[in-house]
Amino acid sequence: MAGSDELERWRGVLARLQRGPAPRGEDFELCREVMAAAPDTDAGREAARRLLEGAMADAATTIADAQQVMRLLKAAGRGEVDIADLLPPR
Repeated sequence: MAGSDELERWRGVLARLQRGPAPRGEDFELCREVMAAAPDTDAGREAARRLLEGAMADAATTIADAQQVMRLLKAAGRGEVDIADLLPPR
């Protein structure tokens, strides 16, 4: 299970990605809109995951954020964190 400090770090990374500019593209803009409109839904969680995965392929993502995104995605894959826990309530 991820610690509270780590969860806060990951919330910050996800918030930065939601503001942009990375990842760039129409698909990611749509992800941002879905996350803003419906963060507490399956679609909101999937949009957040796509945004995180897209950040790994975008050169505009900082190295520090990319490192945190990788840690987050690995933890989510192992079931140690639920991406829904990182999304702000609506």
